[in-house]
Amino acid sequence: MRALSRETLKGLWSAVPTPWDSRGNIDEGILCRNCERLAAARVDGIYTTDSDGEFYAIELDRFKQLARSFAKAVDTLKVDAAMGVTWTHTRGIIDRLKVACDVGIPNVHVAFPFFMPLATTDVDRFWEDLARAAPEGRWIHYAHPRCGPQLSGMDYARLDARFPEQLIGTKLSDRDIIRLTEILMRAPVLAHLVTDPIMAPGMMMGARGCCSYWVNTLPRWHRRYMDSCLAGDWTTASGCYKKLMKWELTHLQPILAAGHNHGIIGKALGALTGFLEDTGITQPPYAPVPAELQRQMKAAFAQYWAVEIANEGLPQRI
Repeated sequence: MRALSRETLKGLWSAVPTPWDSRGNIDEGILCRNCERLAAARVDGIYTTDSDGEFYAIELDRFKQLARSFAKAVDTLKVDAAMGVTWTHTRGIIDRLKVACDVGIPNVHVAFPFFMPLATTDVDRFWEDLARAAPEGRWIHYAHPRCGPQLSGMDYARLDARFPEQLIGTKLSDRDIIRLTEILMRAPVLAHLVTDPIMAPGMMMGARGCCSYWVNTLPRWHRRYMDSCLAGDWTTASGCYKKLMKWELTHLQPILAAGHNHGIIGKALGALTGFLEDTGITQPPYAPVPAELQRQMKAAFAQYWAVEIANEGLPQRI
């Protein structure tokens, strides 16, 4: 797998879920088949162990198993690969960064340690520790709002000058358009990726691509959506954006209201079409979406996305 740069980090990236067997091990067969399906669907990259990959519940021994399995799965595919290495402290992040590099995946998503935000004076030292420990790593800063402090475009410009080899881009999940615009305008040299809920507006303002959970559900539709953004066809892109956001604002609310988040929702969304395989198992204490909520969402999905399901050639399951 190649080490990415600010020029080559771009396009549609899938957040592939982590498939678990009944004993809590990685199901390598499912992971391999899912990566093959995503590559056939023309994603530009696949990454694991961010929030949709349940990184928060994966200890280092399981991370090593997943890294080996993931590297093997993507080795022969014509897609780029990355791994999330976020943890609660610097040592844990460095451990995961080194594992990813050792299996041949130097491209890593790094959020600041969660639970307690860094002081602003800790930020540069944090990155310096990573650069010193594994200079071959290529960082995509996972700018999750729970992992503070939030960085501005001016902050990224400063870090760009200090770490021109390692810092290649960002994964921006913030839906604040003003903050997003400031970052894209003041640090344009970095390859900024956004997430599904802000894909069209983000790419209109200069983002290079998207870190996506939705491509795991409707891959052909989402590939067309991405291609319209890349072509500057904002009429088509805005239609796709509105369609997806109306769905999320209406039909995800019962699941969010029940307290589910991240990888739990990602697996529930994937089950709507079955494009990717999964056992339905999640890591405790985070349980899967309850069967009744899942049934209600499937029924709504089958009606709302009926045309898109037919175009995907995927079964309509209720």
